[in-house]
Amino acid sequence: MKKYWVVTKEPLAGFSYTNIIRLLCQNRFEIHPQYWLRFLYAISLSTLCLPLRITEYIRFDKKIKKVTLKEDPIFIIGHYRTGSTYLITLLSLDKSKGYVSNTEGYTPHFFLAFPKFSDWLISLSLPEQRPMDEVIMGSTEPTEEEYSIGAYEKFGFYNGFIFAKYFDRYSKYNSFDTCPERDLEKWKNRYYYFVQKMTLRYQGRRMIFKNPANTYRIKHLLKMFPNAKFIHLYRNPYYLFLSTLKFYREVFAIYALQSWSDHKLQQCILNNYKEMYKKMDETRSMIPTGNIIDIAYEDFIKDPLKHLKRIYDKLHIKGFETYKENFIKYIETHKDYKPNQYIPTNDVIEKVNTHWDFAFRRFGYSKIQPDKRSIIRK
Repeated sequence: MKKYWVVTKEPLAGFSYTNIIRLLCQNRFEIHPQYWLRFLYAISLSTLCLPLRITEYIRFDKKIKKVTLKEDPIFIIGHYRTGSTYLITLLSLDKSKGYVSNTEGYTPHFFLAFPKFSDWLISLSLPEQRPMDEVIMGSTEPTEEEYSIGAYEKFGFYNGFIFAKYFDRYSKYNSFDTCPERDLEKWKNRYYYFVQKMTLRYQGRRMIFKNPANTYRIKHLLKMFPNAKFIHLYRNPYYLFLSTLKFYREVFAIYALQSWSDHKLQQCILNNYKEMYKKMDETRSMIPTGNIIDIAYEDFIKDPLKHLKRIYDKLHIKGFETYKENFIKYIETHKDYKPNQYIPTNDVIEKVNTHWDFAFRRFGYSKIQPDKRSIIRK
């Protein structure tokens, strides 16, 4: 079946009606004809869910705004495809913490008032496995809160997955450097409100958020959460580029309402990675000493339990020993999982060498030339 016939996976269906109109205006109502059925499904479901959104707002808005955080959140940062899903899935087994599930990520407006219906709706909408890596997807599996923010406002970077023709437009919402100050303030207010909402959902537990876009936003996050903890993951640049490209292509195929240029998409990936680490270099020193840890993807997947222990110890997080058996059991049941294998072509090697030269020095990976076919880790 052609992927443009896939309609029930469209995240726009979980957006507020107001935000859908806002995004349509921002994109000049440009929807490719082959995606009209997908759009009609989204706008119809959003309209049907309007009473649910209103009900939750009436019942919970004041309660959410009164929530105070006992501890600042833990943020998993770094680029896409660095093992962050595996990490947060393990951390979600620490029942003294909270995390954003697919239910909360894709139905952010009414999961408090209608939790069972939200779970049911998301279970129907999600594929059984993620299209880019065959990782199990379910209503309780972790996801990024970037989807949730995008459902409320135009600011979500992942809105670029839906309006794919203008994917680069949504990249400015990673750092907000080129946005009006009012946009940044609206994003901060919306983000803090969502953290409060999730804290209410988890009855005051400490929250863990996994969101690559937050790598650009360290300065803004620290203003809201001055004692936040950061787990930074990184990966060999060649494999990172290929895995990210596969991820974007697969997601665009089932989310997009517009056509897109694959060449432009690749250039956006190359540009965004450079911008991500430019922002991180500018802001990392703002993080209090002892509140950030760096972990290589290759090391983490070889011995996840060892690096989980490192995270808890280095960041002074409680709970490792209490939930250690949960971690061990999950690791054991997934030990046979085989990640995608990639062989970088000459073209990929040249692109990565040209645009991401800094990453080899920064992370200690060996750079190869286009006529080579093996990548050796220092």
